[in-house]
Amino acid sequence: MQVSVKITYNEIINAIKKMPLNELEKLKSAIIKREIYFKKFKKDKIQNIINDFSKEGYSNKFLTDMEEGLGKSSVYNESKKTKK
Repeated sequence: MQVSVKITYNEIINAIKKMPLNELEKLKSAIIKREIYFKKFKKDKIQNIINDFSKEGYSNKFLTDMEEGLGKSSVYNESKKTKK
């Protein structure tokens, strides 16, 4: 059986604030052990992605569209963002 409970961000933060230090250390260790933290997305080169899809038999039109879309995507253009 699986039980699901909706908890808001603020409820989580408030619960953490009330935890004693030793419980916070246990929580921190559990998060690290389970790798429940944000890692920077490691992106592959667009050409490698296109090659992988090509090997699976996708059409040239699809591959071209995907390559153009990835080239315009925020993931592949995050370092090109203009400073305001």
